[in-house]
Amino acid sequence: MKTSALSIFLLLSVFLSSSVFSQIPLAKSIVLHDHWSIRSSASLTDDGRVISKPGYVTREWYPTSVPITVLAALVNNKVCPDPYYGNNYMELPGVRRWDKPEGNPFESSWWYRTEFDLPSDYAGKQVWLNFHGVNYRANLWVNGQKVADSSRMEGAYRLFSFDIAQYVKAGQKNCLALEIFPPKGFDLTISWVDWNPTPPDRGMGIWYDVILSTSGTVAIDHPFVKTRLNLPSTDQAKLTVIAEVKNVESTPVKGLLKGTIENINFAREVTLNANETREITFTPEEFSQLVVNNPRLWWPHTIGPQNLYNLNLRFEIDGKVSDTRNLRFGIREISSWMNKFDTLCTKVFQINGKNIVIRGGGYVQDMMLRPSNERVDADLRYLKFMNLNTLRMEAPRGSDYLFERCDEEGILIMVGWCCGYPFESWKNWTPHTADIAEESWHDQIVNLRAHPSVFTWLYGSDNFPPEDIERRYIDVLKKYDGTRPYSSSATQAPSKIDGYTGLCMGPWPEVYGYVPPSFWYSKLEFNTECGPGGEQLPPIETIKLVMPGKDLWPVSSGWDLRLRKDFYPFSRKALESRYGKPVSLEDYCSKSQILQLEATKAMFEAFAGNKYESSGVIYWMFNSAWPKFYWQLYDYFYMPNGAFYGAKKACEPLHVQYNYKENAVQLVNSFYQDYKRLKVTARVFDFNAKEVYAKEVMTNLKADESKILFKLGQPKALTYIYFLKLMLQDEEGNEISSNFYWLSDKGDVNADFKNLAKLPSVDVTAKLSPLSKQNGKLKLVVEFTNPSTSLAFGLNPKLLSFSTKEPILPIFWQDNYFSLLPGEKRTIEMQVDASLVTENKLIFKLDGWNLRTVQEQEIQVP
Repeated sequence: MKTSALSIFLLLSVFLSSSVFSQIPLAKSIVLHDHWSIRSSASLTDDGRVISKPGYVTREWYPTSVPITVLAALVNNKVCPDPYYGNNYMELPGVRRWDKPEGNPFESSWWYRTEFDLPSDYAGKQVWLNFHGVNYRANLWVNGQKVADSSRMEGAYRLFSFDIAQYVKAGQKNCLALEIFPPKGFDLTISWVDWNPTPPDRGMGIWYDVILSTSGTVAIDHPFVKTRLNLPSTDQAKLTVIAEVKNVESTPVKGLLKGTIENINFAREVTLNANETREITFTPEEFSQLVVNNPRLWWPHTIGPQNLYNLNLRFEIDGKVSDTRNLRFGIREISSWMNKFDTLCTKVFQINGKNIVIRGGGYVQDMMLRPSNERVDADLRYLKFMNLNTLRMEAPRGSDYLFERCDEEGILIMVGWCCGYPFESWKNWTPHTADIAEESWHDQIVNLRAHPSVFTWLYGSDNFPPEDIERRYIDVLKKYDGTRPYSSSATQAPSKIDGYTGLCMGPWPEVYGYVPPSFWYSKLEFNTECGPGGEQLPPIETIKLVMPGKDLWPVSSGWDLRLRKDFYPFSRKALESRYGKPVSLEDYCSKSQILQLEATKAMFEAFAGNKYESSGVIYWMFNSAWPKFYWQLYDYFYMPNGAFYGAKKACEPLHVQYNYKENAVQLVNSFYQDYKRLKVTARVFDFNAKEVYAKEVMTNLKADESKILFKLGQPKALTYIYFLKLMLQDEEGNEISSNFYWLSDKGDVNADFKNLAKLPSVDVTAKLSPLSKQNGKLKLVVEFTNPSTSLAFGLNPKLLSFSTKEPILPIFWQDNYFSLLPGEKRTIEMQVDASLVTENKLIFKLDGWNLRTVQEQEIQVP
């Protein structure tokens, strides 16, 4: 197969790895990324003393880089088939024999081994070997000597830092080997719940970069800056600087801990006992220079700029630097309040004293946990493009690079433990499991607390923990953070200590499958996971990449891996009852996009329209860990679907929408400023595109306001399907927002749109401007015109490779699956990264629900 832009993107995204820990200075760090090899202990007789010596022969080992899981390494070495295509997953060793150890290579421990050159200037220094995320237990060996055993190195969500100065030789070849044991039983490892199949190795391996760093006698760790504003004003910030210092010597030491934040300098003397570790705090009460006037604030991207500061710390002993740490942070304050009304209680989050509607999605990594900065960048660009503001990480997920980029891009993050097994299997926990849970929680908090993007913690998910476990989690939060709201679970259930959360989940399973648009207007809450995406087929171009054509249509058992039986029946029933039973794969994909757009747009619109009785919603889910047919705003190959464009339209910051519950026109302002003399137009058309109702009003809109303007007065005698076109303009007539709906005379719950198939065929002209290139982006401007007397419904422009006819992805169309009224013109822009295009020609393709013929035009690439 010829290489396409899509292939290039996916190859790059799989093999380029994550960045180093943000809290370890790059100047004196070595990332042990390459020249690793792995092998199962089941086929080895040598022990760690032998394996970890330089020069050991690894001829029959599998070469790899790190981070990587065992399964991912075996797939890369073609020992296992690509589990993402067809039914290959079912052929992986261990899948069919999950409860039978025989024949399952993932039941035994696996060795990870690398040799590295240690610079000569490391001599005489403390040498630190740093791990973040080794799943699940490990024996650590360096140069033939055991540094730590599996009783010390345990827990997939732990941070480990070992002083290996006595084991390594500067200026020479050294060897590091880990014997990694898989998670067993109720070990606190990663879970994929019902998002995708569980890899048979359960993520065994190394999840993050392995890093060598140095220090002198005293090392600095876990720097943190707490920021408090003088709300409701924001013209002053009080900073509290915290860092942990560690004396590695067996004798006391005295030194000076110094800090700098731009032109602010502060310092204090510190005396540490032998082998003592202590937290040092600089408060604004003691150091008045830590009171900052007119600070540059950090905001979510939908509101304001993402200002970041740099903290530089160094520990000096007798005037010589023992260690330094750099930390990037933002000045912002996160808070929340409970909106109590009727019998309900909704948690409302605030950023810098301002209420904010949380609109985001649940984020997942690649199923085999393969790190990719390129995929992270594409994910975040898509999120911002859809006007969303939040990602939820159920179980801390994502590379350090992802959190750094969210800081830079102004994307909020919810962090918490995963639902179900094993993190909510408290009845099966031992006291040791509880200890690992607390230690893991501590390590995640100190690792992520410095990120301004992290705005709340969830120490439970579908359930709140028992009182003793909850108390331990809260104690960690109070001691090591204290700057963010937290909740005992993602549900409305009150825990023994924290009480009511102000959050909500459910009702299960229908809100994860399908509910009609009007349903969402009754959800007065912060819903932490929901969405009408029980079956979300990708567009036809990328669904064909998932499995052989014979398994795609008619629907076969091959779909079972890509769907969940608890949820897809709701969506499939809705699709067939509203739009008709599909007669082909193309028909199925087309109808699915329209259903997705209709349902997802209404969900996001309702939560903003009802603010602040509703205060947030997390779409389940944002992205996909592997190719699947449900819970995604775009597929694994980065093809946007109908839900993508529904979310994008709904989350416009200044937006006009239809309120299904009230049969009314509504305005939503997500900005913190007033707007005056806005013009709102509503026009209703019957099935034949004849205008039967119109109304225009001028209105003002307050900052962060949502208000209903008027109920529609459409005639009672309407065609079975009719259409609503809304327009929001400023007083000069410039378009701010437009919106389009198809409605049924049977109401929303019983809506019947099957007669959309009877729309007359139309011709639409697409006038393309020359493709332009600027700042690494290719830009296309297309003017669409509907010259017919009928509606052009669900128009779907695409950009394809000239040679392979595969889509260029990721791609950014201003709008898609849009409709044009008779005589209507609309200009839409598209952007794509120029690096994805390697040909001198591309194909513009336009299809649509009732387009007479599919159009294709060649485009010359500059």
